[in-house]
Amino acid sequence: MIIYKQKDYAREREFSAEVVVVGTGAGGAVAGALLAEAGFDVIFVEEGGYHPTSSFSPYLAESQPRLYRDNGTTVIMGNPPIPFAEGRCVGGSTVINGGMAWRPISEVLDTWENELGYEMGEKGLDPYFTEVEETIHAKKQAPYSIGDDNRIMKKGAEKLGWEYLDNVRAQDRCVGANSCIVGCPTGAKQSTLVSYIPRAFEAGARCLTELRVDELIIEGGRCRGVIGRGVNPATRQDEERVIVRGRIVILAAGAIQTPNILLQYRSLRKNKNLGGNFLCHPNAKVVSRFPYDVKGWQGVSQGGQIREFRDEGIVLAENFIPPAVMAAQIHGHGDEVWETMRHYNRLIACGVLVEDTRPGRVTRSFGRPNARYNITKIDHERFLKGVELLARLHFEMGAEKVYLPFSNLTSIESPDQLPLIKKTQRSRSSLELFTVHMMGTARMGLSRRDSVVNLDGELWDLPGCFVADASLFPTAVGTNPQVTIMALAAKVAERIAGKRAAFLATA
Repeated sequence: MIIYKQKDYAREREFSAEVVVVGTGAGGAVAGALLAEAGFDVIFVEEGGYHPTSSFSPYLAESQPRLYRDNGTTVIMGNPPIPFAEGRCVGGSTVINGGMAWRPISEVLDTWENELGYEMGEKGLDPYFTEVEETIHAKKQAPYSIGDDNRIMKKGAEKLGWEYLDNVRAQDRCVGANSCIVGCPTGAKQSTLVSYIPRAFEAGARCLTELRVDELIIEGGRCRGVIGRGVNPATRQDEERVIVRGRIVILAAGAIQTPNILLQYRSLRKNKNLGGNFLCHPNAKVVSRFPYDVKGWQGVSQGGQIREFRDEGIVLAENFIPPAVMAAQIHGHGDEVWETMRHYNRLIACGVLVEDTRPGRVTRSFGRPNARYNITKIDHERFLKGVELLARLHFEMGAEKVYLPFSNLTSIESPDQLPLIKKTQRSRSSLELFTVHMMGTARMGLSRRDSVVNLDGELWDLPGCFVADASLFPTAVGTNPQVTIMALAAKVAERIAGKRAAFLATA
């Protein structure tokens, strides 16, 4: 296992490989591992550090600065603004997500097949999904790992006659420690840190950590590597300039960072699709308080989903969170928040996911990405309905108070107050949202007129440069995107491996 850190760049500032992979999350790790196993010399470049399972801490003040980009405080600008979180560490967001392992819904894959052909449909992508699911042990939770918060939601759904599905998760013998967002303390969650990255190392791949990619090396009209800066892990200051040459470059930095790297080049900006089609599955959080202890922190954070309203673009799910995150997301200050947090054992946290109806855009200024996204009137109506549904379910199951995601209606205490949601929520600006599902900014397609990369994942306007992350998505997937990212990355890796002689001959 060869891992470089920022301090190593004082003596080594130039590297080379056949394949340079920028990012080690769901896309980068899969593409890099499969290419290393196919015999390519692979170097990963990761802005964050390498933090093994043994180093994870349950304390957010320790974990968040180490594992999250910008300490988890970044925001998508729009009406309303949407905070988002993404991982910055070896393993990327797979280290800090909930491990959901859903394929896209059939309607999404039908759309992709109709627009892009058989290979992007359900049957065409099945081999890639299958390989990924086997590697990450995608399966349902053991009963002993399910907590009472999820049981309450499931029973509530059954009582109301709503379709409820037990989650498929990337996990192997998960005990329900409910520490997903600060790194799984047992290694049961099959993030790429414990699945694909070890495979890549076994096949000879190297990893340059604490190195942020700033530029592409473009020579003779082809991408020939990347240039980055060593990032001091203590100060976050840029330090050593590092050159990493490669015959093939794969960008897998996520749907915000990948277009940011590409948008600095005029020749690539000519394609107006770059940075467009920005999708993010916005979420609204609802917290319910019960008159008895639920202890939502006991058991897996996401045991299942309500899919009853999927045709309307609405998915409902429990998602319990650590106390520091809960306190930060509840309304009020000081004594008011403390009064709520005194009942932490009696709280249930859940969310409303709404599928995008209109995309936003990622642009670049002063070297930084700017994501802009406005929810539509239809989205707003869906959120109001989803919040009301969750509140109704929990009142049905005995909740005594429900905390709402509205700045002008922070809570209600009985089902009789449910009509207040529609009466008071006239403006989108009073809705509080968040997201972790950014997608679509370098979409795959059949021509540069409506896409950024071809079906191999290679940029139309920059040979030798590939994309292997959620940027590829032609549309939103309507569920957690991790497995789809991995499957498309496996497809890109297979295409590169199949054309190895041609690619390497151009070097």
